[in-house]
Amino acid sequence: MPEDLEDWYVVRDVEKIDSPALIVYPKRVRNNIKKLKSMVKSLDQLQPHVKTFKCREVVDMLMEEGILQFKCATIAEAEMLAIAGAKEVLIAYPMVGPKVNRMIKLMLAYQDTQFSCLVDCPEQALHLSNHTHQADVYLRVYVDINVGTDRTGIGPNEGAMELYDFCKETSHLITMGLHIYDGHIRQLDINERARCCDEAFEPVNKMMDQIVKKYGQDIKVIAGGTPTFPIHQKRKGVICSPGTFVYWDKGYHDALPEQQFDFGAVLLCRVVSKPAPHLACLDLGYKSIASEGSLENRAWFLGYPKWKIVGHHEEHMVVDVGRDSLEVGQEIYAVPNHICPTVAMYDKVLTVESHVVNGKWLTLARKRKINI
Repeated sequence: MPEDLEDWYVVRDVEKIDSPALIVYPKRVRNNIKKLKSMVKSLDQLQPHVKTFKCREVVDMLMEEGILQFKCATIAEAEMLAIAGAKEVLIAYPMVGPKVNRMIKLMLAYQDTQFSCLVDCPEQALHLSNHTHQADVYLRVYVDINVGTDRTGIGPNEGAMELYDFCKETSHLITMGLHIYDGHIRQLDINERARCCDEAFEPVNKMMDQIVKKYGQDIKVIAGGTPTFPIHQKRKGVICSPGTFVYWDKGYHDALPEQQFDFGAVLLCRVVSKPAPHLACLDLGYKSIASEGSLENRAWFLGYPKWKIVGHHEEHMVVDVGRDSLEVGQEIYAVPNHICPTVAMYDKVLTVESHVVNGKWLTLARKRKINI
């Protein structure tokens, strides 16, 4: 059955599937990967983030398409990538506490993968250097630059250059370059987004020039996420890290109209009660779908675009369905506003091809720990 029909998401024998369930459509995932590839001049420009899907099967699909370097946020995600045979893995998160020793164990266990992490202060760099020196391993690091997201990183000023110099002087850290995440830049108009992105990146450009002049070698710069990916991919020598493109979601569908990815994952839920003539209660509580953001935008119901969410609880979602006629037990398909934390709620996803469930993928890196 052609994919462009309005009922592309419908699953046959759906009565056999308990709900809520997360359903993934591999053909659409593959098409999204190919669309991403068409948006860059070279695959070397891509280092996708895996936090959206957290499963080995999608990593395999990306690698089959020639993408061999990845970004992640947890030790478990990094180990999943190493198990899959990824060439290069950046854990885009500061390593503190027990994570430092876990990072070293990871490097020793999977020596065919090049691991790296972020640093944003001298104390952190010294801590990493001391531990790697004791273990006699060399750890690749990127200096994390804060361009306005105010989450992690150091501002692109003299302090950042001093930190870069400090990392270069440590005995067991290999300073690879700079990392920039500008998640606060997500204007609807792509031109305005590009203006803000360029403005935020300008001091980074100056720092890049300073480093090249001082050390006489090019550096790697990994920048941005999904909203600024189309802008950063135009910069020479900058590697981009989109992630949501694989499954896509309603939030980015609405916020980034220039990116024409398809929904690759939907939630199956059911009507469990009809507390009033105009209300339906679904088994899609906030243990089943990401609940940050405004109440009315947490889900978009395929086939019922006018429904309005009026209540959300641990196991229940109450929806104003207007005059739509529904039966208790009726199946409903929903696209989450934010797919990444939604995936993290499911230990597996069901895969569907031509409307038929044909397998399941383990959300392996949903775990805090795989082996290490």
